[in-house]
Amino acid sequence: MKCLKCFAGELQVGTTSLTYNREGSPIQVTVDGIPAEICPVCGEVYLSEVIAQQIFNMVNPILEAGRDMGDTAILPAPTVDIHFPPLAPAQLKQAVAV
Repeated sequence: MKCLKCFAGELQVGTTSLTYNREGSPIQVTVDGIPAEICPVCGEVYLSEVIAQQIFNMVNPILEAGRDMGDTAILPAPTVDIHFPPLAPAQLKQAVAV
């Protein structure tokens, strides 16, 4: 499939890292090893709906918890790193196709 952003690249299966922030939450969440289709020309990343929903379900409660920290927090805002283990090529292809 062609990239919908640059219209030049042919999407390739791979993994990506994404960082999530939310207004009102000082927490930052970085997720590594996300199965995705990636444009080799412009770098645009495409997640399947299933993977995007699973990532949201993991990250959302963490970002919401950050809203409770408020300005009175004694500890600094944490950064949270989530790392998925590498998938075999067949598993990676299957994950992206879902």
